[in-house]
Amino acid sequence: MKYLLFALIFISTPSSFAAPSWYPLPKEAYQFGNLYPEAQRLLYAFDYGHALVYERLIHNKGEIKNPRAFEKQILSDIQSILKNPPNVKVDEDDIAPEYVYTFPLMVSAFDWSHMLHQFVLDAMAIRKDGEPFNHRVNEIFAQYKANKALAITDVCKTMLFMDGHYFSKEFRRNYPSFNLLIWSYHWFQIRLYEDLMLPTKAQRDLAVQKTVNQFWQLISDLPDSAEFDMMPETRIEAPQFSKAFPLIAASFDNNHMLHDIVSDILTSSKVAPENMRKVGIEYGRMALDPLAFKSNKCLAYP
Repeated sequence: MKYLLFALIFISTPSSFAAPSWYPLPKEAYQFGNLYPEAQRLLYAFDYGHALVYERLIHNKGEIKNPRAFEKQILSDIQSILKNPPNVKVDEDDIAPEYVYTFPLMVSAFDWSHMLHQFVLDAMAIRKDGEPFNHRVNEIFAQYKANKALAITDVCKTMLFMDGHYFSKEFRRNYPSFNLLIWSYHWFQIRLYEDLMLPTKAQRDLAVQKTVNQFWQLISDLPDSAEFDMMPETRIEAPQFSKAFPLIAASFDNNHMLHDIVSDILTSSKVAPENMRKVGIEYGRMALDPLAFKSNKCLAYP
């Protein structure tokens, strides 16, 4: 059977949304880490860092008198995680229970999308030189899309999806260095796909290591070291990957914009703490909706 058999295991909080489990796992699952352990552990650290920051923002919402000092402390803690990353993916329920409760739909959609991120990397990484891989990557994507309740749409959205709301841009205004750190995360993920498009393993190995080194440069002296004016886009940072897999590229960009939306909801004084859960569900549904903020350039996507 070509398509996904997936189980939905309900999370323990009182919610109508479900935490996804990809079953059975792809045969390639987590093989990327065997070939590129440093890059894989950084990806695990990114997930840890996102959840940690969101949890702290929730617990301190409306109470942060000195955003710069708060940001400095968070950056210090995240740098420690990046330099000593976990060997496995950390369960967000353990480190950010309030975040998981407050954003149930978004957390589940992120989890499902991150599995797609991981398994596409795995399928691309373990292929032999000259071995075709497009069909296998598209099979994995079809499995992802089969979970219609959680699959972030592959219809490309305008940047207004990220920046066109009453609470938008609050996070980057208040925490510019940490915003650039998150955009550096996204750049790193995107570049790995482009690296793995190269035809030989030797070329891929060199490219992945170069991307790892560039990531450390990007975050070496924030905010000056990461010169992003806007969230990195897959079609720009990974043009060959986007040409081969335009729908996956659009889905990844929509995922990354949704992360910015969460950051802004948590930061903005215009979203009251008691309304965050409702607002999170509303905007999570927009991420799943192919018509919400649809770009007129979708058909021209590389």
